Amino acid sequence: MKLGVHSATFVKNWSEDITPYIKLCRDAGYSSVEVSLLGQNEKSAIEIGKLSKDLDINITCTTGLSKDEDITSNNQNIRKRGKDKLIEAINLTSLMGSKILSGVIHTAWGISDNYGKDKSLKYENSSNTLIGLTDILEDKDIKLGIEPLNRYETDFINTVDEGLELCSMINHSHVGLLLDVYHMNIEEKDMCASILKANHNIFHFHVAENDRGIPGSGELNFNRIFETLNTINYSGNVTLEMFIQSNQETSKDLFTWRNIENNPFDAIHKSYEYLKKFIK
Repeated sequence: MKLGVHSATFVKNWSEDITPYIKLCRDAGYSSVEVSLLGQNEKSAIEIGKLSKDLDINITCTTGLSKDEDITSNNQNIRKRGKDKLIEAINLTSLMGSKILSGVIHTAWGISDNYGKDKSLKYENSSNTLIGLTDILEDKDIKLGIEPLNRYETDFINTVDEGLELCSMINHSHVGLLLDVYHMNIEEKDMCASILKANHNIFHFHVAENDRGIPGSGELNFNRIFETLNTINYSGNVTLEMFIQSNQETSKDLFTWRNIENNPFDAIHKSYEYLKKFIK
């Protein structure tokens, strides 16, 4: 396993230059940095890719679809915009030298106008669109990680079981799951049992405390979580995804209305000191 940090820990807006943070994360001991593709373009992707090689640090990528890019929609034009957005995201991921693109790539982020209804149709529309991306994923050797989100952030895929159902409909080696302990702590009866069930379908993994702050400072049992990851021989990235800064442009998108931790740089150092003992 390799420890990483999500760039959203630091950025105050999605278009901010993240290259200084990549070096700070490397200096703090991390092996990878997760880049939100919101606000990125070909020029910045090439720069990030070059810097990651120079610093010998891995890049993982994440993105989300808007309501007018929702690939679960019954509107063919909306689905096409979503597919085009995902192709753009795959290309940016490739330019950064990354092999994983994950996040809300299977639906629009947020609660839909259907409020949880018509899920079977959403499964069909989403899976058909993602099946249409498998050739480019193979060609660029990039894996896609579908992220189940808690009930307050989506009305489509909330649980590991639902994520596995969508994966089974796509049925491709380059499509799997991103699991996040913050969301699982809300939605799973037993998150470690769900990790065991997902097993080789887990392509990427996010950690933070139950309040999305520093791991080890709250209620989550990280000893059991990492024991379970070792049981399934998970060897991918474990990315620290802390949303902790209030009163920033990004805060409204991350539902951060108070400072969860006072200093993001101090937070990544404390997190590394806690998490490094679990990495083998």
